[in-house]
Amino acid sequence: MTDNSHEKKEKKKHVVVVVLGDIGRSPRMQYHTLSLLEHGHYVTLIGYVGEGLIPALEKPFSDDNENVAATYHKNLRVLRMKPHLPSRRNNNIMGRLFYYPLRLTSLLYCLVYTLWVQLNDTTTISIPVDVILVQNPPSVPTLLLVYFYCVWEGMLGRRRPRFVIDWHNLGYTMFETPTHQTSLIRTIALNSIRTIAKIYERTLAPLADAHLTVTHAMEVWLGEHFNVHGTSVRVLYDKPPMLFRPTTTEEEHELFQRLDLEDENEQLHGWLNCDNNDDEDVNNEQTPSEETLFTQCILNNSKRRIQPRQNRPALIVSSTSWTPDEDFSVLLEALEKLHALITREYEVDASTSSSSSFPNILVVVTGKGPQKEYFLPLLHQFNEQHQYIKIITLWLEASDYPKLLGCATLGVCLHTSTSGLDLPMKVLDMFGCEVPVCAFGFDCLDELVKDGVNGRVFYNGEELSRQLFDLLKGYPLYDKELEQYRQNIRGMTRWKENWDECAKHLIVGDGNE
Repeated sequence: MTDNSHEKKEKKKHVVVVVLGDIGRSPRMQYHTLSLLEHGHYVTLIGYVGEGLIPALEKPFSDDNENVAATYHKNLRVLRMKPHLPSRRNNNIMGRLFYYPLRLTSLLYCLVYTLWVQLNDTTTISIPVDVILVQNPPSVPTLLLVYFYCVWEGMLGRRRPRFVIDWHNLGYTMFETPTHQTSLIRTIALNSIRTIAKIYERTLAPLADAHLTVTHAMEVWLGEHFNVHGTSVRVLYDKPPMLFRPTTTEEEHELFQRLDLEDENEQLHGWLNCDNNDDEDVNNEQTPSEETLFTQCILNNSKRRIQPRQNRPALIVSSTSWTPDEDFSVLLEALEKLHALITREYEVDASTSSSSSFPNILVVVTGKGPQKEYFLPLLHQFNEQHQYIKIITLWLEASDYPKLLGCATLGVCLHTSTSGLDLPMKVLDMFGCEVPVCAFGFDCLDELVKDGVNGRVFYNGEELSRQLFDLLKGYPLYDKELEQYRQNIRGMTRWKENWDECAKHLIVGDGNE
């Protein structure tokens, strides 16, 4: 028994997961980490300081000891870096010439110190590194330094770690692309940077021992352009973990009580008061004791029952990084046009003395990013001018984000790919919660969103406004098309099963290697 246990323990691997970015904002690499831990492997997770990890990774060592602060899973070590970020106040050519070398120097120092010094600290995990799994992009300088580290370990006579790249996108496409308004000198500089980055990435890609890609289109492209092909390359589609699921009415009530959206927004409070007058099924024997925009708690003969509000608004959720590749102005334009369609619908109903069949719409936008401050005044102005649609922004705890998605009527994805080869994970999160999605169309999106099957695909604000109008008309009593999409989404493969089938062997082998 002891010998067998010892033999099994020897088969466990030490995998280093490297993210040259905020670990907390890289869910796919966290899911890799969780899957490895669930199979009993040791994991060192390397990345920037920033957001917290998913709840499954941030477990206390002992739930009985209240004096011990919550820390990570017992087989997980987290090494956080904080590279120096040079000022970008001078955004001219000279400013950029200084910015990039300083930034690169800082990243080199942090990675070298983390890999060659902190990683070799055996006080927490004493077994040598077997595999290094790297998120790409960013490619510079991660791929080069990780490759050097693997070679260095082999030269010292120790076991050479396997080098595995998880291709989320192409690194060189993340660099700025010149436009027709860009000056000649800057155009030459930007094109030179992209060319050098592509050569760098193309040179290092074949040096890796194995590769995971997020789409079939990316797998094909890597084979044609980067000489990466064969059995060492596998497609690992993003799939939602089990924490993304439909939210129960009780969970929804508790969430919106905590968020208290009506108290934060006077206009939403007006919606609540207006809907109170329209709830015909609430009588003196069934008086709501607690209410949110979406749910109510009914006391009936001393029994407490949580139920959806009859005239609840439709909830649209859009998660965005507030960057140019997720153009929020498209959604703003669509909502402007949608409000005009709704207003026209109300006017027609009024002229024919029929009751309106269109709900109020609450749009919740989550995420952080550089363009958020620019759009906030525009959102405030929109809310002041539009009666039937309101937009609010939220930043949620990691445990609350899946719950909010699980409450949504519909999701909107504005992601456009810089390479045309990756897919937005936020759509998978929504599908995990059985929420249909309207997604901006680009190459290879059809590997995920099937237009008219599990959602809709749009290419401009006009198309999105019409899709939203058609899908939400009659909600919540009549949502036949949305329900059909939900049925088509149900039963999709989850991350755990998909990882075991597509990634486990490629990363750690069969346990006997």
